[in-house]
Amino acid sequence: MIKAIIFDLDGVLLDSVGRDIAITVQVFNKFGYSITQSDEQYIIGWHPADRISVFAEKFNMSPEEQQLIVEAEKHLYRELWDSTSKLLPGVKECLDTMKTKGLTLALATTSTRESVSKFLQKFHLHGYFSLILTREDVFTRKPNPEIYTKAWNELGYKNEEMIVVEDTEIGVRAAKSAGLPCVAVPNEYTKAQDFSGADYVIKSIGELTKIV
Repeated sequence: MIKAIIFDLDGVLLDSVGRDIAITVQVFNKFGYSITQSDEQYIIGWHPADRISVFAEKFNMSPEEQQLIVEAEKHLYRELWDSTSKLLPGVKECLDTMKTKGLTLALATTSTRESVSKFLQKFHLHGYFSLILTREDVFTRKPNPEIYTKAWNELGYKNEEMIVVEDTEIGVRAAKSAGLPCVAVPNEYTKAQDFSGADYVIKSIGELTKIV
């Protein structure tokens, strides 16, 4: 029986993937580089500091320019967060249903503590999550399993009593590497990724009630 659900944030609860792609495209254009649609696979689910090496090799960028681009992305992200962030359809209803069922809800994201705080405040979700882990709580980011291993340890349930909800292939890899069951909820930007490693694949967050 599932007793706890560990949610990723961006692309699972928050409709933010399209915005994040647009930010990367805008910043790289500013520096004279063109990001193609095929390059988006290196944007979705990856932190700027983790993907910059891929683009650095492609565009032969100096270390100094790489750092400038990463900082420019962070700045634009903070500038646009309030005006562009919204919940994905069915998220609030899903969270309410799971709370009513008495399930423990957790959040494990590579977003910053600042972003998560804004998320909770903007959408009035304080009190929904018994555990919140952010980028500052781990040394390594997904697809490394550290954040999910830590969530497992802190929640204290057996692995079969928990399930992770992710929207990207690297997120699924992180959850499975941690030894946790995982349900994938692909969105329009991640639907072409390989989710064969997931235990379940659903079309929307509302379908989570069929599993839990």
